[in-house]
Amino acid sequence: MRSLLSILVVLGFTSAAYAQSTCYCSITCPVQTTLQCVKLCPCPTPTPTPTPAAKAYTYYVKAGKLYDTCGERVILKGVNQLGQYIDEGGASMAEIAKTGANAVRIFWYVTRGQGVAGMEPLIKAALANRLVPILEAHDSTCAWTMDGIEAAWTTPAAVALIKKYQRHVIVNIANEANAPDLNTFTATYSRIIKKMRAAGVRVPLMIDAASRCGRDWQSLLNQGRALLAADPERNLIFSAHLYDPMSAEAYAAAFRQFNDLGLAFVVGEFANREPPGCGRSIDYRALIREAQRAEIGWLAWSWGDNNPGSDWNGDCPLFDMTDTFSSTSLRDWGLEVMMTDPYSAKVTSVRPHSLSNGGKCKQ
Repeated sequence: MRSLLSILVVLGFTSAAYAQSTCYCSITCPVQTTLQCVKLCPCPTPTPTPTPAAKAYTYYVKAGKLYDTCGERVILKGVNQLGQYIDEGGASMAEIAKTGANAVRIFWYVTRGQGVAGMEPLIKAALANRLVPILEAHDSTCAWTMDGIEAAWTTPAAVALIKKYQRHVIVNIANEANAPDLNTFTATYSRIIKKMRAAGVRVPLMIDAASRCGRDWQSLLNQGRALLAADPERNLIFSAHLYDPMSAEAYAAAFRQFNDLGLAFVVGEFANREPPGCGRSIDYRALIREAQRAEIGWLAWSWGDNNPGSDWNGDCPLFDMTDTFSSTSLRDWGLEVMMTDPYSAKVTSVRPHSLSNGGKCKQ
């Protein structure tokens, strides 16, 4: 008996046309897709296209790449800024901007004090200095306490703030939240994503890796597509905090896997040492070099406080990239990453035209 494929070839279908017209990936592969499984599938899973609404009013992800509202490609490069308790008014933003960075991830606890609404001065300061503000919730760091975070992002005040600045803002739902398992990780984030979208939040949502305090980048390869499928806007960015020592080849391979799967990825944190403490050395030069080659963004941890006599990062003082808020106090690895390395933010970061032109597109 002749196979279906041979019959289709006789009728004028090529094997490529057959692969495009009849896809058995959903049968061949389990729901929790792994990279190995994707390679074994007879045809690729199409990359979801963002909705017209997302394109018109917010940054959006398409085919694993981030774009601004004008359709200009954006590769996030910048730092983590110590917002709550340290620089709530955004005095450091102008100094961060002097490095050429195009983005800033804002340290904040959304279940404490002023909640999400308290970040508005920092959003204003970031945009005034042509930096993409990434709002993050630090409340579940290395833990799994997501209910309060979910409630905080969906309050009327939080939704109103995000909508007010939606042309440029990105929301990092939870910093380094440690899920008990991948099923819980995917189910919980899927619920939060849907709730935020139902509340009217259309901006890109950033999701940290599932375990090991944000380091488990493999979990995002495993669950990224399932999370994308749960998002009505298909507007997700995936983030891992790469504090494990890795070779240049390992960085390149990891970045390539995200690109191959069509998942928008950013290194949400990294430094020059492995925590806890000032542990093994991190090859940060290789990280930013391979990220540039793969067109992957990164956000270094962290800009320092404004006290030259102390370091804010008590776990490892070396993580303070500066002695004060001033860019002239950049030191050691921070100076390299932001200013002097051939792959530094100063050399490679590009600000989208809309960020420098009041949100207007190029004519």
